[in-house]
Amino acid sequence: MSATIKSVERRLNRRVLVIEDDNDIRRLITEALTNAGLDVVAAVDASQALRTALARRPAAVVLDIGLPDYDGTQFVARWRERRPDANDVPIVIVSARPDRREIASLLGAAYVCGKPFIVDELVGEVERAVLN
Repeated sequence: MSATIKSVERRLNRRVLVIEDDNDIRRLITEALTNAGLDVVAAVDASQALRTALARRPAAVVLDIGLPDYDGTQFVARWRERRPDANDVPIVIVSARPDRREIASLLGAAYVCGKPFIVDELVGEVERAVLN
């Protein structure tokens, strides 16, 4: 596949995978991103997220680190192991963990924000991640 076709496909793909176990936060992020015109699919845990990400490559991932089945870093490692093109997918970390910046650096995340967060700021960063 040519670089031009890949570039066009990347711009047309506006699908964002939101991985967040807290129902209220997941709903808030999903609604805000949908209102911004993005195609959002949400997962409540890393296992569901992995199945979703393997089925269809998202343009970006919004990732909470602390998930009920296994943590976000393990999700990223398993996803990248099984789908090498996942390395090109920008990750936006949303976490209350004090070590979130270090984890974001290890994962090569495009952006990291704490909880609580400013919704418009998060939406802006996700939009930038999707468009780049």
